[in-house]
Amino acid sequence: MATKQLFQILLKNRDGIKKGITKVQDIVTEYLSTTGARTISPDERFTINKEFSELAPSNVVDDVFGDFQGLQDDAADAVTDTPFTDKVSKQMGTKLRGDETFGEIMEMKESDQGLASLFPRSENAKDFIFDQKYSNRKEVADFMRAMRGAGIKNEDVMGVIKDKTNFKRQPAYDYFGSDKPKEVVDLAEGKRAATSLARAAEMKADTAIKQELLANLDEDIATRGPDWWRGTGFEEGPMGRESVGNLLESITTDINNGVIDDLIARGMDEDKVFDIMRYMGRDVRERLKYDPKGFIQKVTEELEFNDIKYDMTFWDNYTDEILTRIQKPEPRFADGGLV
Repeated sequence: MATKQLFQILLKNRDGIKKGITKVQDIVTEYLSTTGARTISPDERFTINKEFSELAPSNVVDDVFGDFQGLQDDAADAVTDTPFTDKVSKQMGTKLRGDETFGEIMEMKESDQGLASLFPRSENAKDFIFDQKYSNRKEVADFMRAMRGAGIKNEDVMGVIKDKTNFKRQPAYDYFGSDKPKEVVDLAEGKRAATSLARAAEMKADTAIKQELLANLDEDIATRGPDWWRGTGFEEGPMGRESVGNLLESITTDINNGVIDDLIARGMDEDKVFDIMRYMGRDVRERLKYDPKGFIQKVTEELEFNDIKYDMTFWDNYTDEILTRIQKPEPRFADGGLV
């Protein structure tokens, strides 16, 4: 078990760890000098690892796959007594860091191939600059860190790396004249998937139905011009609708149907879902059919009254995105001014 002195040192240095000022070496050095110990134990290593993983900026915690090599170096490579980690690593056929959560271990266990086996460490650490395995690991590690920074959930990050990562064979050339083909990691497909996931996280599209609607919206954003969004004015309203009113009614209908489909997909009884939405009354829906924002607020209140936990944030964001895009810019000199 990590000692009381270590906890005190970590607590005292928390602000420095968060700002990236305090490094692993600083903690290890202070702890060893304070206690007179020659090495750190596996539990103490785990405690320091966990604190830096949770608090430190990404430039301090460099290797999301690794076994906190910097900490081992600081401890003079004395931390080698990890029988449990070694046993599990052998059983799973993949190298573990030693600080995985139970969920991470189970996720790797259920996979045919762990991340560490997909991106093995370099056998030639001294020549890492020219080592393709090192380059692959670093590129993937940077990509994973960027995805997490964009708010993408860890299980989605892992899914992108496992399912959307490919390798390309290309000739290698080094100072020894070798032309042996090398496996170069290809993240193009993964980055496209990550872009969609980041957009979904940003818009709070946390269900398949919301994500499908967002995908259609993003396709229109990518392919349609200003005239389509705002309407030409010649018997053609915004987004190809007959009028603004027709578009607003369509948005309200999408929200109504989307909420119903989401709740049913979550396992709620279909009759109960329709009863809740119907309880608002036909007059309310008729009154708010041109006011999607007001309809969102009414649905939110109704769901809260029935003690149903459902996040309506996406529908707010979705509506705002459309309303912003259909607005026509104000004339440059609309307010007049001095001549």
